Amino acid sequence: MEMVLAFLGFLACLISLGYGLYHLVRYVLKKEKRFSKRLFWPLFIGCLVLLFTGAGLSEPDAAAANAEKKYSALNAEYKSLTKEHEELEKEYKSVSSEAKKLKDNTEDQGKLEQLKKENSELKKTQKSLKAEMKELQENQKQLKEDTKTVKAENETLQQDKTKLEKQLKEAKSQTASSHENTGNPSSNTNKSDETKTADTAEGCDIKGSKNGIYHTPGSTYYDRTTDPAEMFCSVEEAEAAGYRAPKR
Repeated sequence: MEMVLAFLGFLACLISLGYGLYHLVRYVLKKEKRFSKRLFWPLFIGCLVLLFTGAGLSEPDAAAANAEKKYSALNAEYKSLTKEHEELEKEYKSVSSEAKKLKDNTEDQGKLEQLKKENSELKKTQKSLKAEMKELQENQKQLKEDTKTVKAENETLQQDKTKLEKQLKEAKSQTASSHENTGNPSSNTNKSDETKTADTAEGCDIKGSKNGIYHTPGSTYYDRTTDPAEMFCSVEEAEAAGYRAPKR
């Protein structure tokens, strides 16, 4: 679903930018004013909403990949707009040189006025392009920050995964050793269960895992800790027993 939203947003961005550039070129070449703001802005804003929604719904790895794709796409659009901006500057310089020549010719005053209008319109277009370039630069910075954040989250998840696998191995080894060293494992298990049940009944609901970390109710790994080593009634009691809080 998130890939579909991201694709639709990217497609809408291309359509909106293509629409704006097409009418800009038509205006520069033919002086036609058929640009529809009611069509352009909703389409452009909609594309941004779809892009960010798709990025927000994707998983960490997919989000990082999508962020890099969006970054490269925006970078390409930025280069394209920069190139068009340079071309418009060249046209502006050409029109300015023609205007200077027409100043000495009194018979072409009407054409001179027309060139002045074109110059003012080109200046407005330049300002608009500069604003779009700034916006694209801000989007690039934001995408870089998002990419760093997603990569950091991926690394954290990988570390958590490694820790959980290590804890699982330790739990399995401890279970195997307890079966070997205990003559009647069922009685020990019953005693441990009775102790945990009594602690829970008294309001001691803080779980101490076998790797020395305590988990409070509502924390990330509280429900995953199904076989705690000890139960505590308060955080101070758990820390006094040598347990520490989880990093996440």
